Amino acid sequence: MRVNRLKQTLKSGGIALGTLVWETRGRGVMQTLAAAGMDFVMICMEHSAYNLETVVELVAHAHAAGLTPVVRIPDLAYPYVTRLLDSGCQSLIVPHIKTGAEVRRFIELAKYHPEGKRGMAIYLGASTEYEDVDPVTAIAHANAHTLLGVLIETQEAVENVEDILIPGIDLALVGHQDLTQSFGVPGQYDHPRLREADARVRALCRSRGIATAAAVTRPEGMRAAVDSGAQFLLYGTDLVLLRREAQRAAEALAALRTNRPASRHPESSP
Repeated sequence: MRVNRLKQTLKSGGIALGTLVWETRGRGVMQTLAAAGMDFVMICMEHSAYNLETVVELVAHAHAAGLTPVVRIPDLAYPYVTRLLDSGCQSLIVPHIKTGAEVRRFIELAKYHPEGKRGMAIYLGASTEYEDVDPVTAIAHANAHTLLGVLIETQEAVENVEDILIPGIDLALVGHQDLTQSFGVPGQYDHPRLREADARVRALCRSRGIATAAAVTRPEGMRAAVDSGAQFLLYGTDLVLLRREAQRAAEALAALRTNRPASRHPESSP
């Protein structure tokens, strides 16, 4: 059965690098990210038009490329959790978490007995990498290799963070855009309330052995992210990476167009 290398990396104190995709699809995308040296890919179902079949294909392509697929589900709901896990995804992130009760529900849906009540479907499928496995063995393996993450992105979540960051949660991400909106200061990413919330989450995660994430937009931002204690480094998105390289080419050509002498046309014959 498949080992969740991302979970192993985070639990051992290592650092993992990946990007988010929400527009591109296909095996070439995953193979390219893996060849570039990335460790994981975060597949967004919350803010994209991806349907379940598309995401399951992306998950399979990521596995084939050697990447760990991490799916951000649209919301906390039974179908999103169980159908993705049964389709071979081992790492889920849930948005909009506000209370400890919601986190306990998330764990209950994602983990088998005795940690939860995940619906059993162990029949030579993707969840066991199509192996014929004893159910008891499959249950223990799934519980050990399922990675669960939560997004802290509302004022209520910050207030309840002690009850949210509990055993069973492996990764915490602070959603800066939504959190500034919840605080009533949208877009003010240097606001003291945001910095205070971010520091509180990181300190609590550090004391409880939960990995934290950092969004990195430029290579020069890597050191600050690592120095903050972040282990899950989310570098841009598919569109950010595509646009950045396209813009580099366009800017290089623009300089040539500016400096190019005017074309000369041969004089017309009399």
